[in-house]
Amino acid sequence: MMLLEENQIAFHSQDGLIFDGVKDYSRQIAEMMGLGSDSEFFQAGVRTVLDIGCGFGSFGAHLVSLKLTALCVAAYEATGSQVQIALERGLPAMIGNFISRQLPYPSLSFDMVHCAQCGIVWDKKEGMFLIEFDRLLKPGGYFVITSPISKPPGHATSSKKRSMLTPLAQFTEKICWSLIAQQDETFIWQKTVDAHCYSSIKNNEVPLCKEGYDTPYYQTLMPCIIGASSKRWIPIQNKSSSPDLSSVELEVHGKYCSTQIIFLSLHPCF
Repeated sequence: MMLLEENQIAFHSQDGLIFDGVKDYSRQIAEMMGLGSDSEFFQAGVRTVLDIGCGFGSFGAHLVSLKLTALCVAAYEATGSQVQIALERGLPAMIGNFISRQLPYPSLSFDMVHCAQCGIVWDKKEGMFLIEFDRLLKPGGYFVITSPISKPPGHATSSKKRSMLTPLAQFTEKICWSLIAQQDETFIWQKTVDAHCYSSIKNNEVPLCKEGYDTPYYQTLMPCIIGASSKRWIPIQNKSSSPDLSSVELEVHGKYCSTQIIFLSLHPCF
């Protein structure tokens, strides 16, 4: 919650759907993952988090306090920009969406993707939004969604909301994600650590992409799995053996980052 206190803006621990405070929410996620507290995220392999539609940045700020790297990505807004607020709080953030194109990050880049009331319609584009999350997640990484539509079975939920959740639940099975926990309005899926799982998908509904699709440029969203044959396919629990990005990958993405900083600094909203 953003409040004006005297001549300063204060960010209290309420953000969007996180009613019980960001610390309690973060701890809830950790416990749903089987951890004792959110202070164990790092040891569990969760070190880089992509926060989609990040509100006032309270969740990202809390993750930073836990020594994690959290990046906010939100769509352009003419007023009340979430990205502007996050940047002014000193948090990494950028304007972007993946309605038609991939986000400008290498495959297998994040340990967790977090989506709290991010407004994505999951049955659009035949599951390609989830395929993009799969591309970005490292093996064994987590997808966390908190939304009124994600109430567990047995709760009173309108037929419209159930119809919105069903495609999400069905499609995650097709891309080898496992639902590991659900509590209240929060669901957590975990990406497979077995790259061969994709080739065993029934009827080849989500095929593997051909070589050459995994490039650092703005590719259109792909209806196929990227990264399964990468040398960087290493579960997040095995961080010590993870290879670094190649010099080519570092060069290209470094150029993008510097360009993005210039873009943000010149943007009229900033």
